[in-house]
Amino acid sequence: MNKCLLTLCLLSSALLAHAQAGMKPRLGIYIGLANPKATEVFGQFYKSKGIQPRITAEYNFLNLGYSKKMFVKVAAIAGLEPQSFRNQTTLLTNVTMTQKPIGGRIYPFAFKDGFNPDNQKEVFRNNGLASLFVIGSTWVISGLYVEGGISPGVVLKEEGYADVTRSPQFFGWGVSLVDFTKQDAKVKFKFNVGTRKYTWTNASNTTSQIKTFCLDFGLAFAL
Repeated sequence: MNKCLLTLCLLSSALLAHAQAGMKPRLGIYIGLANPKATEVFGQFYKSKGIQPRITAEYNFLNLGYSKKMFVKVAAIAGLEPQSFRNQTTLLTNVTMTQKPIGGRIYPFAFKDGFNPDNQKEVFRNNGLASLFVIGSTWVISGLYVEGGISPGVVLKEEGYADVTRSPQFFGWGVSLVDFTKQDAKVKFKFNVGTRKYTWTNASNTTSQIKTFCLDFGLAFAL
């Protein structure tokens, strides 16, 4: 086990050293809305109370170039996501919790110099309206991400019941759209749309899950 951890540390250090020259770290702060839906065993007893707020921080700390123009961008994420559900059996009480996701986010098709629509117009300038579709598709693909991690120590509270603590794992994917300012701009506006699943194991060895659809708006600051 210790040898595996040491190998991972050495590999991470090597990748980090290789990527430093192209790294442009940014800290993003996003405020958004999520629409959580209870599924699996949890969904048999509880129903979502609708759209609820959330906040997310994202720190892009590593860029791994695999071509002259493309990066795999790696970011750390953390956030707060309050959730509330109505007890469908009694219809009298709610269960509340606050997800505290901590994990990573990977952008496999990020542009080294950011997405520049003018450059794309040069490439597709002779294709008429088709070029607009290609440019839009390229913009979306460049912001595609996958994410995963854990939400430690989430306390489920409901009046008349003992508190229950769980640490759900989460996995999700989405698209992060960035404005067209230069890559070295101090501040960039971002709009994120995505989906995420929180999953945990109950005391009875069954599985509960919360699925969320999310919209985020925010700013990314160059560091």
